[in-house]
Amino acid sequence: MYYTGTENECNDYLNEVNAGENYSGTTTTWANVLKHPEKEQWAVIAHHNYASELEVLNELPEDWLVDNELL
Repeated sequence: MYYTGTENECNDYLNEVNAGENYSGTTTTWANVLKHPEKEQWAVIAHHNYASELEVLNELPEDWLVDNELL
């Protein structure tokens, strides 16, 4: 499941998860914010412990893929 929104919204969500999970050592972040390859759209993998008001997608549509790989 992914949350989509502006770059700032996705980064804010990611920062909330990272702070809440208190990552340290080899794990320093929950995920990376993904940018659509052609549009100004952003997404981040949803963490099961942190809800958000951002739009929810069960999976990213195919137009997020480049050469069959997620960016």
